[in-house]
Amino acid sequence: MADSTDEDSPECRVCGTPVAQSTDQRVVTTVEDGTAVYHYFCSDDCLETWEADA
Repeated sequence: MADSTDEDSPECRVCGTPVAQSTDQRVVTTVEDGTAVYHYFCSDDCLETWEADA
């Protein structure tokens, strides 16, 4: 697997910060209309914010 850069990193679903590979990064996978959808978060705080609003 190739290393990712901030330029091609997905953005945090909550705050829009590029999600670089770090120990704080979180990914939640859901299935929508039979397709896997990945939701990226830069921290546990952003993940918790997203979960609270869901």
